[in-house]
Amino acid sequence: MEKQTTGVVITLREIYDSVQNVGDSLKRMEEKLLHLEEKSLRAVKADESSREALNVSRDAYKLAKESSEAIQSYERSRHQQRQWFIRTLIAAVIPYVVSCAIGLFYMFGK
Repeated sequence: MEKQTTGVVITLREIYDSVQNVGDSLKRMEEKLLHLEEKSLRAVKADESSREALNVSRDAYKLAKESSEAIQSYERSRHQQRQWFIRTLIAAVIPYVVSCAIGLFYMFGK
């Protein structure tokens, strides 16, 4: 009596070909993962560079703001000095004008 088997018979050649296909697929996946890893490292470096640039720009903004405030303070001080000079000049000239007016009144008033 001969025994009959049911099912599928897989030959060694088919197993070998399947293993080779799996190996090739793994190599392609490894190459893609390496490429992805390189890109992610570039992205991390770009992120670090952008953070450094952001810090530099914040420092530059802070310096510009401080400079602007210093310039505005200097302009206010200069304006106040100019006003003080004009007031002092007027205060110095008034007695001479009054003296001159009194002198003219005295000379022509007689």
